[in-house]
Amino acid sequence: MTLHFRHAHIWIVLNLVGMATYLYLGSNLQDEDGLSLNMANALYWLFRMVPVLLVYLVFNLISLSAIIERVRQTGRLNSFYIWFTIAILWILTFRYDNLRSLHDICPNTGC
Repeated sequence: MTLHFRHAHIWIVLNLVGMATYLYLGSNLQDEDGLSLNMANALYWLFRMVPVLLVYLVFNLISLSAIIERVRQTGRLNSFYIWFTIAILWILTFRYDNLRSLHDICPNTGC
């Protein structure tokens, strides 16, 4: 799989769908009263959210290897900059979900 600059929009959309899916799954970690479900949260995170992260991690690492090969051939870094931006967005998505979860667990103290 090669990530040509002209096909980057498909790869970007797939990653944005993954980020939205991850945040949607993270929003399901509360019951109807807004209280965390403790042990159920851990299992839900492990079996629902970790697979999403792993699938996109593998997908993006494969893309990175193709991008590195393309950069070696052409010397143009456009695809790498796009990949790097998507990686930063994934980190921000993960961090946002963690901060939101901590706020939901200890809303008054912030833990």
